[in-house]
Amino acid sequence: MKTALVYAEDELTLKESMSNFLLDKNYLDYKILALLSDNATDNFSVPDLNAVKKLRQNFPATLDVITPQAVNKFVYKFVDAVFILFAKNFSATIDTFDNFGIPPRKIILWSANNSPGIIQFVDADGTKVVCFEGLEFHVKNQSDADFVSPIIKRLEDQKHLYNMLREQYVPFLKHMYRQLMGRELDLDNPKTYTEKINWLKLYDSTPLKGRLSDKYSVRDYVADKIGADKLKPLLGAWDSFDEIDFDALPNKFALKCNHGSGMNIIVKDKNSLDMRQAREKINAWLATDYGMSYLELNYSLVKRKVIAEQYISEVETGLYDYKVHCFNGEPKIIQVLQTQNQGFGNRAAHQAFYDTTWENLGAMFEDAPLFSNPIPKPSRLEEMLRYAKILCAPFSYARADFYEIRGEIFFAEITFYSDAGFLPYRRTWTYERDLEIGNMIKL
Repeated sequence: MKTALVYAEDELTLKESMSNFLLDKNYLDYKILALLSDNATDNFSVPDLNAVKKLRQNFPATLDVITPQAVNKFVYKFVDAVFILFAKNFSATIDTFDNFGIPPRKIILWSANNSPGIIQFVDADGTKVVCFEGLEFHVKNQSDADFVSPIIKRLEDQKHLYNMLREQYVPFLKHMYRQLMGRELDLDNPKTYTEKINWLKLYDSTPLKGRLSDKYSVRDYVADKIGADKLKPLLGAWDSFDEIDFDALPNKFALKCNHGSGMNIIVKDKNSLDMRQAREKINAWLATDYGMSYLELNYSLVKRKVIAEQYISEVETGLYDYKVHCFNGEPKIIQVLQTQNQGFGNRAAHQAFYDTTWENLGAMFEDAPLFSNPIPKPSRLEEMLRYAKILCAPFSYARADFYEIRGEIFFAEITFYSDAGFLPYRRTWTYERDLEIGNMIKL
């Protein structure tokens, strides 16, 4: 369990804020060692102890209140975080803890006095350093900046959603649907594809879906159902970036997180890998609960890991990604993308849609421009469709993704809520098309 100290400049504010802090679900995995205040006098009883104990088992009835200066340097060295509940001058307070040996990345600005939560400063070499929720980012170029801004926004949204009650999920999802789709979400009598996907998100995110959304544990399912030879070779799996034994890895490989989409680092030359940048990305991805963005709750069930897979050289020339949409276990639509998804949030440049006989369906799900030329039919299409049917058999809707590499079929992933059920109407993607595809799903 991680350990933390909690600070507020004056003891009164500390006591007034402490109850809300202890009930914040974002920080339940921290053991609170002590409370810090510049005018500390004594211990105090934890307010709303019964409510706190419902979330934090065996929590003490009282907590020590001590001044920051009185804390042993040894404790500061090994503590995982200092939460600042209130400070009139954040910069001075951060400098104080920095002098005690607490680096800025370990300082978390809780929102008791509407602090932004982000700590920024310029390093000695002129690099902009951004710290947020225990993460540290060195922004040296535009690529770094393009990664940091959206990931912090995502983590900020995640913090709010963690404290949302389950009964608030429905109005939240309805609000998001209205904002993105321009119409009301009918969960009582869902008819369209996007309505049914959102219904499934709320009412069918089962433990099995959680296991199969995990890029690591799904391997056992795939091996059992269609054979281990359909899996890309796995080079290793770890709980954190710092556990990775890079010396044992080949010169080329792919690093991925197992709990979401687009969390990939393609390593073409291990010796030129920017370890600082890779560590910061992986740490940020591991802090991301992918299920909290659009309430795809199956992803929240995944124990997050980093995995390394064998490098696929065909990626460099644009490998086709075949996404087989299955409706009640039957393959109906094959979506073809050309994989160039090298990082979080990137989208394919072009796509195409075919039926199971490889007849072009034109535009279906409007999300990217269509390929200008027909896509060659996979040489082992029937085999791919058979595998998709086997893997997706238990589900009202699921999408099984495959690659065809040198004439062999390889499994990529299973997705249960394609595009999270949010596809704004544009041109050929209309309410009528949404309804047409929705009719294929029997809940």
